Parts: sequence; C-alpha cells; structure tokens
Amino acid sequence: MARRNRHIAIIEKLLTHLKNSKLAYLKASDNVNFSEEKRFFNKQALIRNQIFQQVLIELQMLDVNFDDLIISKFNFDQLLVSSIDTFKATVVEKCLEADISLLKLYNEFIDFGEFENSKLIQHASTIKDAITKNQLLVDSYFYKKQKKSNY
Repeated sequence: MARRNRHIAIIEKLLTHLKNSKLAYLKASDNVNFSEEKRFFNKQALIRNQIFQQVLIELQMLDVNFDDLIISKFNFDQLLVSSIDTFKATVVEKCLEADISLLKLYNEFIDFGEFENSKLIQHASTIKDAITKNQLLVDSYFYKKQKKSNY
C-alpha cells in the first residue's frame, strides 16, 4: 500500500508540474514578439497539456479519482506561475526552469517503474528537446542584451 501511495504522489507532483509548465509556456507566448517563438511556446503548452492528459490516464488506471487530488483544486504554484512577469527572470528562463524540474520528476516517475502506458517514457525526450531549445533562446536573449549594453 505504501508503494502505491508513493506512486500516486509522484503522479500528482508530475501533474502539478505539467499544469504549471503549460501555464509558463502560455505566459511566454504572450510575452514574445517573434512569430516563430510564439508558435514554439504555444506548441510546448499544447504538448504539456497532452502529456498531462496521458499521465491522468495513468492515474485513472490506479483507480484514483481526479477530484480527490490537490491538482484539481486551486494551487498556490499556479498563482506564482500566472504572475511570472513580476519575477526578474525572463519568461523563457521560467519555461527552462519549469522543464528542468519537470524532467527530474519524470525521471523519478520512470525510475519508479510501475506504469502501464509506454507513451509516458517518450515524454522525457520531448521535454529534453524543449530544454535544449529553451537554453538556446535564453543564450540568444543574453547575447543580444549584452551586445546592446556594449554600445
């Protein structure tokens, strides 16, 4: 029983981070000016939502009702993500941080090894790809910022 509860707790954390990551990407999309970046952030938000739904299916296979979870209720983390522009980090950095945390949780979930849905393993590589792209965007942003300050 304790192992099952731990499994459910990991899934719940994963769902919370997926939800927050999706909100971070939507916020980033609202704050960028280039259409290519806007499409990237919107696509990543959509992917996070799809992953959320697939992880939720995993939870339903354990006969857990979504309404019983904290994730279904208002969550302080969600408030923090929704006010992301008040922090000093750029929205792209917030997406990068969210995905790094998400990947750690995903690896913990995969290492736990008790899941039925094989699609879930593929999500880690999707998140890694997003981390790589976000790191390039962050590096580009700081390069442009530094270049402007040198003039």
